[in-house]
Amino acid sequence: MSSKLQIVKGMRDLSGVEAKSFAHLEDTARQIFGLYGFEELRTPILEFTELFTKGIGQDTDIVGKEMYLVLDRREKSLALRPEGTASVVRHVASQGLMRQKKQVKFFYFGPMFRYERPQKGRFRQFYQIGVESFGNAGPDGDLELFLMLRQYFSAIGLKNVGFQLNSIGCPAPDCRPAFRAKLVGFLSAQKEALCPDCQRRLETNPLRVLDCKNERCIQLTQDAPKSIDSLCGSCKGHHQELLGLLEAHQISYETNNRLVRGLDYYSKTVFEVYSADLGAQSAAGGGGRFDGLFEQFGEEPVPSVGFALGLDRLVMLCPEPPKGQAPVFVIGWEQKAVSLMVAQLREAGIGAEYDPGRASMKSQFKQADRFGGRWTLVLGEEEIRTGQVTLKNMQQGTQTTLSPNEALKLIRA
Repeated sequence: MSSKLQIVKGMRDLSGVEAKSFAHLEDTARQIFGLYGFEELRTPILEFTELFTKGIGQDTDIVGKEMYLVLDRREKSLALRPEGTASVVRHVASQGLMRQKKQVKFFYFGPMFRYERPQKGRFRQFYQIGVESFGNAGPDGDLELFLMLRQYFSAIGLKNVGFQLNSIGCPAPDCRPAFRAKLVGFLSAQKEALCPDCQRRLETNPLRVLDCKNERCIQLTQDAPKSIDSLCGSCKGHHQELLGLLEAHQISYETNNRLVRGLDYYSKTVFEVYSADLGAQSAAGGGGRFDGLFEQFGEEPVPSVGFALGLDRLVMLCPEPPKGQAPVFVIGWEQKAVSLMVAQLREAGIGAEYDPGRASMKSQFKQADRFGGRWTLVLGEEEIRTGQVTLKNMQQGTQTTLSPNEALKLIRA
């Protein structure tokens, strides 16, 4: 009989191997990112809606279609965070951290929320690992993220993964605005053939047309102007120096002239992490520079660069995490003796389980077989009388009677 309790569409519970995989990816990130001087930051799930409309962009699909909005009791508009960068910027700005340090670096984990069509590897509540670095305007700041990602992917056993790279320039008149004008001229000539969303984007944010997944729009924009051909001298120099650094460190990449990312705050470098193993939804994450984002909130400009990885997709790509030692299953004739033994094992750092239902010894042995651990520890009448235990190796089918301390040593061996 099915339960009437149902989970919300696009959400899911994480348990078992999947939950362990998430924890493994997060723990490994803490270790690797810490080597590069990044500190963990935890921000609220709820933020004022204005943080995202200003930061992400009013005309983006995320703000226009996908945010979960709520009104608090004072009629203030709040949003479940759809991404993490704006919240980190809010924290850095509100705490005045750039007045205290030359460089600030954070990483974060957590759930994000977007009202999208659920599909393979895409959920309405999804999980991200994110990194944001503030204060380094040079291409070496971009490079650091690529180096860190390469080391992280190696540590989690991720293969068949690569980088796609582009530069979308800066707000200087002879840079992205010049590219925008060329792109608008090109798109206007075939406006009627574009999908309805792209016809709207042409008026509000034409770069987003290059990000459209509609096959017709992809075909129509194959010969569109390239942002790389309209870069100002500063942005061109930044991009060329970054490419040289990537090659010096033997980091492979592909140039993708259509890559603009789905958020308005990006400038100069943009990149995506992709894997053919994900099929049509090949992107596992991405990032880039957002040097102008602080100014959008009325703050002093801060050179900034970061990325976010989709944990839900990384789990699909990565091998299962190493299995820890399975708990010892303790069975016994007397409940008090079992309880004391289980406590002794756990205090010694060894996982232990038992049957709390006071089942017969025969039934407990059957449970031990189903449990699947390597060791079963037996406390029968004779063991309790002599102060010893019988330790059974469930994989080899052998057993030996010995003192509790000797049993602990054997289990740890």
